[in-house]
Amino acid sequence: MVCRNSLSLSTAHLEVTSQVTAVICIHSLIMMKPIMCLSLIWMISSTDGALQCHSDSNSTVNCSPGEQCEASAVQSSRRNHRSRSCSRTCGYGNHTLSFNYGYYYHTKTVHCCKTNGCNSQDLPYPGVQKENGLQCFSCEDRHSAASCTKIIRCVGIEDRCVGVIDIDRIYTGKFFGCVSRNMCEAASLPYFKFPSGTKCCESSFCNSARTVQLNVVLFLLLGLILF
Repeated sequence: MVCRNSLSLSTAHLEVTSQVTAVICIHSLIMMKPIMCLSLIWMISSTDGALQCHSDSNSTVNCSPGEQCEASAVQSSRRNHRSRSCSRTCGYGNHTLSFNYGYYYHTKTVHCCKTNGCNSQDLPYPGVQKENGLQCFSCEDRHSAASCTKIIRCVGIEDRCVGVIDIDRIYTGKFFGCVSRNMCEAASLPYFKFPSGTKCCESSFCNSARTVQLNVVLFLLLGLILF
């Protein structure tokens, strides 16, 4: 199945702003209003060279330097409730990421391109991933007080076990399970970063329950200090 977003904008629409600005500028010169014309030229030149991409809101967005146009397809499941979604925005390059925390799994495929409006294509959703032999400990729930001793089997590109307690005051929880290597390498995904102290390892059960229990104790002690 293919991830589809309805796009009412054509690539030609990306040139409309420049054309309208040119018409207004000529009219301003005729009407002896050079300051208005110069202001319009400055406004359009300030975004000159910026890559323009389709976005989820059926409009266009100017990307920052170094970014590319991105189209992505996501397949996820939480408590046996499966969902699929697709999006279009600015991004950083082709990649696929995947993680499974036992109670939630998520696989995302991203395709990027480098010309204006090029991210209008439809992407196929990630297919069913095959088990790859790696096994990791996970938790019953992100907020569960029980030890994280549930065993899950990693699939596809999930080649690392992970163990982390996120102590962020807004989004607190325990995250143990299978992840793809690029999620452990901060430089690989500029938009995603595990908190400091995250343990990523390559062998089965390397995110052991003993490590989890130690992290829980440290988390509680740190919580007493912070609050």
